[in-house]
Amino acid sequence: MNRFMRAAFWIALAAPGLYQTFLLVWAIGGRFAYPYDLEWMEGGVLHGAHRVAEGEGHYPPPSIDFIPFLYTPLYPGLLAVLGGVFGLSYQLGRAVSVLALCGIAWVIVAQGLRASPNHKPAGLAGALLSLGLFAAGYPFVEGWYDIVRGDTLFLLMITASLFVLTQWARADEGPWAQVRIVALGAILGLSFFCKQTGVFYVLAAGPILLAYNWRRMPALVGSAGFVGLGGTWLMQKTTGGWFWTYIYEIHQAHDWNKDRFWKSFEHILLHFRGATMVIVVCLCVVVACVVVRRRLPTPAKAFLLWTYLYAVSTLVGAIGWGTEFAHFNAYMPALLHGAIAAGLAVPTVLACAGELLQSDRTLPSGGPDRHRVAATWAAAALCALVLGRDLIVHRWNPKHFIPTAADRMAGDELISELRALPGEVWVPSHPWYAHLAGKRMYVHRMGVKDVTVRKPRPIRGLERAIAERRFDAIVLDNRDLHLELASIGVHYRADDLVPRKARPRLFTGAKIVPDSIWVPAGPAERPPGVRVIADFEDARWEHWTVYGSAWGQGGVRAALPGQGLVRRYGGRFFATSFHGGDVRTGTVISPPFVITGSKISMRVGGGAQDPQLRVELRIDGVAVRSAQPPMPPSERFSDLEWNVEDLRGQTAAIALVDNSTASWGHLNVDEIWLWP
Repeated sequence: MNRFMRAAFWIALAAPGLYQTFLLVWAIGGRFAYPYDLEWMEGGVLHGAHRVAEGEGHYPPPSIDFIPFLYTPLYPGLLAVLGGVFGLSYQLGRAVSVLALCGIAWVIVAQGLRASPNHKPAGLAGALLSLGLFAAGYPFVEGWYDIVRGDTLFLLMITASLFVLTQWARADEGPWAQVRIVALGAILGLSFFCKQTGVFYVLAAGPILLAYNWRRMPALVGSAGFVGLGGTWLMQKTTGGWFWTYIYEIHQAHDWNKDRFWKSFEHILLHFRGATMVIVVCLCVVVACVVVRRRLPTPAKAFLLWTYLYAVSTLVGAIGWGTEFAHFNAYMPALLHGAIAAGLAVPTVLACAGELLQSDRTLPSGGPDRHRVAATWAAAALCALVLGRDLIVHRWNPKHFIPTAADRMAGDELISELRALPGEVWVPSHPWYAHLAGKRMYVHRMGVKDVTVRKPRPIRGLERAIAERRFDAIVLDNRDLHLELASIGVHYRADDLVPRKARPRLFTGAKIVPDSIWVPAGPAERPPGVRVIADFEDARWEHWTVYGSAWGQGGVRAALPGQGLVRRYGGRFFATSFHGGDVRTGTVISPPFVITGSKISMRVGGGAQDPQLRVELRIDGVAVRSAQPPMPPSERFSDLEWNVEDLRGQTAAIALVDNSTASWGHLNVDEIWLWP
């Protein structure tokens, strides 16, 4: 078989890896230019970078203005520096992650070729399969590789450093050799400032250097310790101690789930079952080669290195996912290092099988040796086929991760909505959206959760701002702070839903969308001369006649359990017949009043066009006017009115009637006004 045929054979085996890499490039290319959040913390990262660029500090005491995410500062700091040249944007943050991905691809290919100097086509095939396995992990980690987060940069830092460490550990003696080890130690130390789990890889580098060249341990340990410990001391001094509070102490207060920890080993090891099987089989082949031939071929050394790092990263991933609020991005190092180990199994099996079968390193001219060579190729090719099967089984559709034109239009519409809102606007889950709308940015929802869960810490100015209704509007997602901060429901009320056409989706991590606009709750402003018949602000049915249980004890401040988000009511309270659910019935009748005006207005919501649900104007017990919520059924209040000019001077009462037990069998009422 000539050289071209050999290369074509191995490239053909690597085709599934190329296919998966193409899918990853397709997904990233379709997402890169999207001008809104792909993941709900992207905007918060940009907010932190903006603060660094403005000299405001990244680790202040918790306040309404900013709470950092519980990560070390390298990534937002890098964005702040680059932003001074290119301008801060989603594209800048993603570009850092994409360039890191390119660096990771270089490490994978370089390692495959360096590990197999005598079988470069097989080494390249293994590298392409490794690249494909890592690409196939993209949907598993919910598309985390290319977003405005530090995970991929961290992954490049640790992976490239450990790869280069094995190349430089045995380089020529002399001062430059030590300088290079010092530089690598510094990068490993810096990896801690990209993500705290970098400390595990600093520790993991120790045994590697002991195996390759123990004399250079002092240089590595000294530089990594100087950067890591010295940098931590400096950050502590410059932040008044808040650096360690955020990156360690608050983490320790969060829940750690033992079941999730143990489940992680199943998630990681069994996601690509074929790859795990190939690694195990290759380990057995390497052991057999060492025992039988007393030799460790060059590819086997690289394979053992990355299998060791795969074990370390699996443990790190299990610890990470066991932590409260964690996502599968914690598995990214394990996916990468496991992919590299699995790909290196191809040239390793080829080399070890050759040793075990005593085949020559070049094809013999004929005879039984040719069969031995064919057997070694078949063993390595079988490993490649198993990996290829994994890649085909785990094929995925990039379109699921790519925003559409409608998503882009929804983002544009949301920014227009935010820009049109008067005064100060707080967007807890997407602070960068406020920035794009020309508004001031405030604390991210995740920051509030971080410092209030388990061991609460005061957030300077937050409760006071809410109590004093500092914000003219709060734009909340469907799972947001109104479910966690009770004060929002006390001092603010849902005014309306964000329009459907203004809800850009998320494609990575938690799938939340902008959902509702809240405004300060308080007595509704009424025009001069308007008389309030009922506004339900006293929260009880004083002087009203009550029949049945549907209307409860009086007005309520927010939706009842099982009820949708009630919005557009006036003041702080409204009346609803949802007490006990749709099946309850009842009627409440107001004290009598004299009709002195020309019209009566009200806000009504709930079940629509059901004759059993109505607001009545009664005179002498007889209904002379009736109103029902308009179609379709909704918890959104609509404005209705009666012309009562012909009833002027008569004594009347308002009756709120719920005789319905059907679905949507409830009525919401507020702000019944008599106009002059």
